[in-house]
Amino acid sequence: MVKAVVGTLLAMTAFGQSATNSPAFEVASIKPNRSGLNGSSLGRSGSRLTFDNVSLRECIAFAYGIAAGRDYELIGPAWLDSEKFDIAATFPPETSRERIREMVQTLLAARFHLTTHRESKKLKAYALVVAKKGPTLKVASSGEDAFIFGDGRVTARALSMSAFADRLSGPLFKLEQPVVDLTGIKGVYDFTLEWSPDGVSVVGHSDASIFTALQEQLGLKLEVRQITAAILVIDYADRVPTGN
Repeated sequence: MVKAVVGTLLAMTAFGQSATNSPAFEVASIKPNRSGLNGSSLGRSGSRLTFDNVSLRECIAFAYGIAAGRDYELIGPAWLDSEKFDIAATFPPETSRERIREMVQTLLAARFHLTTHRESKKLKAYALVVAKKGPTLKVASSGEDAFIFGDGRVTARALSMSAFADRLSGPLFKLEQPVVDLTGIKGVYDFTLEWSPDGVSVVGHSDASIFTALQEQLGLKLEVRQITAAILVIDYADRVPTGN
């Protein structure tokens, strides 16, 4: 057993020290996750990066800086969502987030033989803009960010308009189109937004649609636009990674 563990560590170290110009982790391990659970987590603690029960799509999105809510920027086979993995990797403590993303790109190329290309694509989208009466946003009271949500209600803390547009693009708001920030508003803000999801009234919440709620409560609105988005296309990826 000891010999097997030592052999695995040596193999992982060899990966981190491979002769390549691309930044690589010191040690990295990838294992399939067969738990069948829906939840996943991605986190950094000190000099260690840990992904638990993440799909390959989530890994690629992290590696290439595609935020939650911008899934339309990543095109690939359907199985990218179904195959789940546990990943653990180490790096020097002072490593920047951007450098870590590059290391994950190197890891995916080495272990999944991932190849990609970029292309531009025209999409129908919503533009988040300032309504006629102007924004009614409160400048954030602290730098601690949060996004708390439930049926027909969200409470945001220290959220930028760009991040809010990404959230609006996600499944919570059911807009079924990407949302891009064209407000021109800088900084981060605290706010609460209440609306009627699916047009169904929620006790204690607003009866307004998300479109009306944005205008009445935040002084913002959504306009249909045609946008050109930079899309990451997956050309090839193995469903099973090479061994550690």
